[in-house]
Amino acid sequence: MRLVQRQMSFDQENKLSYSNRRMRTLGTLINPPVDNPDIPAWPYVIGLAGGVASGKSKIIEKLKTKGVAIVNCDRIANEKKLRKVAFADEEQPKQQDQLTWPAVIEEAQRRIQEFGEEGYRVVIMEGADFMRAKWYQYCHQLWVVVVPRDEAIKRLQDRDRISAAEAAKRVDSQVSNQELEAHANVIFNPLWSFKHTEGQVDRAWKQLEEFLHGRDNLE
Repeated sequence: MRLVQRQMSFDQENKLSYSNRRMRTLGTLINPPVDNPDIPAWPYVIGLAGGVASGKSKIIEKLKTKGVAIVNCDRIANEKKLRKVAFADEEQPKQQDQLTWPAVIEEAQRRIQEFGEEGYRVVIMEGADFMRAKWYQYCHQLWVVVVPRDEAIKRLQDRDRISAAEAAKRVDSQVSNQELEAHANVIFNPLWSFKHTEGQVDRAWKQLEEFLHGRDNLE
């Protein structure tokens, strides 16, 4: 019995230690960005991805205070000229996406260029299909927002007043946290207070400013 209790205590300590290490990495550069020769050097494009009810919108609001421009790919996809392409065949939604995505990224890149001409150094590009469409290939870095599956289900239930089963279905239809993190340069987790979340964004932004300053000096 004592051996079991000691093992349980050891496991709990390991979990707490991992949790503390994990918290310290939030909002920090965990994977250095790789130069992307297929996109212009400026403005610097940050892709922001996150599942439903992850808290991504609050991250965006905080980033806006840093003076970034935002390109919302969902809004582009909903424009009338793209809806004609996307919904030409109501029976084949996956093919609709594949038809829409190239037009969306073309328009997104046009807007990014315009923001650069207006003087913006950093542009955030985001959208619900960001990972499935692999739009991170058109970014200098990918920042992701993750929360545990159970938390996302609970938030979605509260927000949309739907059943746990329906919320779980919607959450599970998204790209997994594991896949998000596998591609990420920076990870946010707004599981705690908003102040803690703001701290993660501030940390990421400070590192980005230092990185871009070094980038300026190399040019």
